[in-house]
Amino acid sequence: MLKAKFTYGGLPLNLSKSKTKAAIQYTRGAQRASRRGVAPPPVLEGFEIVSAARGIDKKLDQLRARPEVAVGTHVWTLNGDETAPLIPTGNLYIEFIVDSDIGEQHALLDSLFLSIKEAVAEGAFRVCASPQSPNPIKCAIALQKSKIVLVAEPEFATLPAERAFVLPAGAFGNTQWHLENTGRPVPMIDMQNGLFDKAHFKPGADAKIRAAWSALKSLGAPNIKIAVIDTGFALDHPQLRGDGAKIRSPYNAGSRNADVSPFFQYGNGSWGVASHGTSCAAVAAGALDAQGVLGAAPNARIIPIKLDVLSDEAIKNAFEHALLNGADIISCSLGYPQPVPLSTYIRNYLTKIAREGRGGRGIPMFFAAGNANPASNYQPRQISDFAAHPEGICVTASNSLDQRSSYSFFGANAHLCAPTNGDSGAGITTATVELTPDGRTATLTYTSGFGGTSSAAPLCAGIGALMLSANPNMTAQELKTLLRRSADPIGPPGTYNADGHSAYYGYGRVNALRAVQMAAAQVSGASLAAPPPTTSAPKGRVSSPTLNVRSGPSTSHPKIAELAQGAEVFLIARIGNWWRIGNEAFVSADHIQALGAPPRKATVASKTLNVRAAPSVAARLLATLRLGDVVEVLENSPDGWMRIGNGRWVLGKYLR
Repeated sequence: MLKAKFTYGGLPLNLSKSKTKAAIQYTRGAQRASRRGVAPPPVLEGFEIVSAARGIDKKLDQLRARPEVAVGTHVWTLNGDETAPLIPTGNLYIEFIVDSDIGEQHALLDSLFLSIKEAVAEGAFRVCASPQSPNPIKCAIALQKSKIVLVAEPEFATLPAERAFVLPAGAFGNTQWHLENTGRPVPMIDMQNGLFDKAHFKPGADAKIRAAWSALKSLGAPNIKIAVIDTGFALDHPQLRGDGAKIRSPYNAGSRNADVSPFFQYGNGSWGVASHGTSCAAVAAGALDAQGVLGAAPNARIIPIKLDVLSDEAIKNAFEHALLNGADIISCSLGYPQPVPLSTYIRNYLTKIAREGRGGRGIPMFFAAGNANPASNYQPRQISDFAAHPEGICVTASNSLDQRSSYSFFGANAHLCAPTNGDSGAGITTATVELTPDGRTATLTYTSGFGGTSSAAPLCAGIGALMLSANPNMTAQELKTLLRRSADPIGPPGTYNADGHSAYYGYGRVNALRAVQMAAAQVSGASLAAPPPTTSAPKGRVSSPTLNVRSGPSTSHPKIAELAQGAEVFLIARIGNWWRIGNEAFVSADHIQALGAPPRKATVASKTLNVRAAPSVAARLLATLRLGDVVEVLENSPDGWMRIGNGRWVLGKYLR
């Protein structure tokens, strides 16, 4: 069987047997042979990958005959990519149809010599193959043909693709413009006298994090915990060490111990170091240090979880550890090299995390969309695996000029974009770790060259921690909704569809200030993103004991806040039997007593003033006002725009 076609993660999957690679697993205690001066083969879940330019079947048969080899298996590839092998681990996940006969279930497993490893739920099992079983791929195909089987999937192990910026272009550095972008030149932290000039910046092309700290009046709550799932961490780095209590419950999901070191050792005794996880954790929650470098939520605690192999067991271990150790936020910037869907087992488990964590409020999960890399021929592709999970928050990339980072993966599941590196933009300054030239120790240092969606996702995770600092009782779905509603649409005209969504930007660039303000408004019961007192919209008073605020003009839209009797709101627009009282905030008109308010006139105070079709400089130009023109202000937006007519907006700072 050179090719295999079966259903995996609910989608059809077409695999090819590798022509050059196989995998073997040694008996316990057996020593692997190594040749001096030759790089050792990689090891995944106890399997060693072996290669042969030709005759891989013959080599595999020879290896299987050796007494020290316990298991030998073929390796599979997706799209013929030999650099990203998929190794069947011998485990499978099976769901039987409801009410199928238990005797038939066990008879089917026995016919394939499969034994139950884990009872996941009623009629759902993880099973393992025996030496008498067909190979796991054949088992899955045979099981999927059974009338009593709903799901049957083999478990694979492969190396994760780190979603840092991997294009061959040089990285640019500066100070932390992603927190606040003034448009001015900034120095590079890791290059003496290095400077990024102002041509690489657009004022305001940032995540508004410094402004969010000011609104929150803190750097976030110290009781919020962010679980960062990555390939290793330098816990002694000042950014991660913080006050000495920053790191909580470190865990290695593959080996099931507390070793989350960024070091890894090859079979020949040489060492390597993975810096990716250290940088991701620091972007999310790096502590303020002597360099003045810090993360989005500097006071938050970090649960570092090392995941250096992608198998169902290791992935489940990682997310389960986050759940059991009180994670409030999860950030993961890893993914499969090829567009492999998540298995049904893992997809279902992540749904459980998103809905049942935090005492039933759910854990917001931030996933990096992914970047163009060698496996995708350096071309961006559709979002897949973790980032495609419907309960997750998928983050794409924009740069310091408010442009799309061209390497970023894209798709219908994109929820937000966040400032990171890319194209003519600048890189992200954060913590890193480097191996010394002697290959024995590590240097804890900094870089201005981090980026990719790997940086965008933990940046949003840190913002999520700030939102929970303002409103710790928010559900994961409420947080996701507020991030959508608070985002700034960027990009050229025509980028967003009628629902306000873009495959490249999601619902826009993340805005930490507005997200924190909206989270805090839920606590006080104020309408979300309500117009400031300068608006000319009439006011109304809540006449019922309580009144739900919804994200759209019907009860089918989710509840986003609750108002108490007597609360006053601005009545911006009447839509059927609903009043719009803020940015995507609606209440039933049956429970509002209109109070009325006088209109407000304003005068143009600049030589000219452009009128646009939406509150953005990227929106279509409709007209130009002149100095002294008088207009009536109907609505103020949270970011300084004023509505002076139906679909007519001007920048409020030019009105008096």
